[in-house]
Amino acid sequence: MNSGKVFTSPTSQTISFGMAAFGVVLLGTALSHDAPWRTLWYALPTVAAAVGLSQVVHRWREFLRWQSALKSQRRALQNTHDDELARLAQERALVAVDSKGQGLDYRAKAIRSAQISIWLIDVVAERITFEGVHVGSREFLPETRIYQGREWYDRLHPQEVEQVEHRYREFIKQRTPEFEMEYRVPDERGGWRWILSRGLILENDARGHAVLVAGTHTDIHQRKLAQIAYLQERALFNTGPVVLFRFSLADERRVIDFMSGNAARLWGFGGDWSVVGEPASSLVHAEDLLRVRATVNEALANEQAGVDCQFRVVRGNGSFHWHNMRVLFETERGVPYARGYLIDIEDRKQLEASAHSHNRHLSELVQQLNLAQADSVVLQETSDMLNSAEDVTEAFEIVRRAADAVFPGWSGALSAVRSHGGLSQVGQWGKPPGQDTDFDLKDCWGLRRGKPHGYLSEQRQIRCNHIHVTPDVPLLPYVCVPMSANGETVGALHLFADQPTSEDEVLEVEARAERFAETLKLAMSNLRLRAWLRDQATRDGLTGLYNRRLLDERLPIEIKRSQRDQMPASLAMIDVDHFKRFNDEFGHDAGDHVLKTIGELLMDRVRVYDLACRYGGEEMVLLMPSCQMEDAALKLETIRRDIANLQLNMHGRALPPVTVSIGLAFTTGGTAESLLRRADEALYAAKRQGRNRLITHSGEHPSPGDIH
Repeated sequence: MNSGKVFTSPTSQTISFGMAAFGVVLLGTALSHDAPWRTLWYALPTVAAAVGLSQVVHRWREFLRWQSALKSQRRALQNTHDDELARLAQERALVAVDSKGQGLDYRAKAIRSAQISIWLIDVVAERITFEGVHVGSREFLPETRIYQGREWYDRLHPQEVEQVEHRYREFIKQRTPEFEMEYRVPDERGGWRWILSRGLILENDARGHAVLVAGTHTDIHQRKLAQIAYLQERALFNTGPVVLFRFSLADERRVIDFMSGNAARLWGFGGDWSVVGEPASSLVHAEDLLRVRATVNEALANEQAGVDCQFRVVRGNGSFHWHNMRVLFETERGVPYARGYLIDIEDRKQLEASAHSHNRHLSELVQQLNLAQADSVVLQETSDMLNSAEDVTEAFEIVRRAADAVFPGWSGALSAVRSHGGLSQVGQWGKPPGQDTDFDLKDCWGLRRGKPHGYLSEQRQIRCNHIHVTPDVPLLPYVCVPMSANGETVGALHLFADQPTSEDEVLEVEARAERFAETLKLAMSNLRLRAWLRDQATRDGLTGLYNRRLLDERLPIEIKRSQRDQMPASLAMIDVDHFKRFNDEFGHDAGDHVLKTIGELLMDRVRVYDLACRYGGEEMVLLMPSCQMEDAALKLETIRRDIANLQLNMHGRALPPVTVSIGLAFTTGGTAESLLRRADEALYAAKRQGRNRLITHSGEHPSPGDIH
């Protein structure tokens, strides 16, 4: 504000005019009252004083306005200065924030790559704070996550909550120097993920109690899964039939430095037995040692990756069992080792020896037959072919052709012993009389007496019970020749005259049949032995039935045979009704008992060349080659009723009866998949119609009149 213009302002002029007007008014008042002039002289100073006072007051007000304006100006300058300082501070803050953000980004990358979450626990407030990645997620989440009270424990796997709480309490009470534990937390996919939690006490109060704890969570899920898988495999080997081992190749002693724990149990040694630190030769039979050592040395010299060999291993009772050894050569810290496994093959060796013995006896018999009668050529060829036969069905075809050549004018049949006792007819040729397809040993006089039984007439000999007689057709002479090998019955040869014949001819046929049976019996025994060997790989361990692998091999073959011979092959799918409910109520042991019992019943009811398989779970398949639908339905209906009538007991406890549903289909061609599908459709139809029944693929349910 300019002080020279104070009195020239409009406000100053207004005040001056006002004071002058006031003086005029006073003068007019005095004159109107005829006051003496001296009174007026006294009034004038008063007026002057009033005018002066008004000027002073006006000047003071102007001064106050000027001072206020000056303060406003200073305040504006200060605000401008403050704004500039704030701008500079903001720029410095942005630079700092940008630098801090880069550090956070580096930390985020490190935490993300390590899958680490950092946690801080306020013990007094019972609050846990997390920073870092969510376990199980690859997304970096820098924001803080806070859990109060038991909120964090409620997220843990139920099986580990109690352990984590106990370990944490012990840690907080400082009974353990640090917290370290593996447990599971939920992941973003709704599953559980393994983490490793580590922590340390950061701060104690005046009394020494922990008040602040910090640590990390590390994602170890893949490592933990691998560890669990390793432990499971280790446990499997420690309880299984395979013995793992490792021995050094650094010197001639070849000291064992590892042997799996199941070796003592498998080899019959005591629980504290150990061979670690002993030479590998201490386990090997003395007669096998040089051979095994030479085999290993040769493989090493030829720089082979490993070696296979067989030798006898000493057992706890001093006996020896054949084992197969497979080793691989490796190097660890410059030291060569052999790591491998041993598996007991004693049973297989004995079977091989038995098979070799059978083959030797068969060869000896063939040599004798070569010097025998005129039909020795046929018998020789038959023997050779039987020795190459794959199964009983193939062997029967060889026998049929040979019998036609050796016994012209005679029909015949071949029976084989079932695995669970009794005999089943393998097949027949010519026009034999009616006879049972399945019968017991006591039903045949030849088998009962252990020597050929010739029949001429009802008046002279006793007829075998497995042969049927019709009143209008007389029974012609026949011969039943038992076949035994190594003191075990393997089957029987049955020959039937096509027309009446003399006693001499019957005796001659009986003698020739006995020699023919000598050729057959060793071949039949061999077939049974080979079949037993195959069974080890094709049998279901629980039920004793064949497994699905054999069905997959045999079914296409039988369908082709059916198409070639124009004889239908029937296939039944059998399923135990409500088996899951039975398992849940009575336990898996009871369920296994049911499956085993049904499997035994099936094997007892089927023909020797039928194929009964466990298809999977409680489902079974019965393949019946050269079997009409009506005959198959009759057999299956009998099996269904027999299963329903089973009296099941386990450990002295009665179990409820079980039933089965059966779907039946047949074919004379097509594919295995088509036949299985049609049988499966029939099975599901049986399920839909109430279970405990037999349904054919045509959808017709055979009535009792059709079955019986």
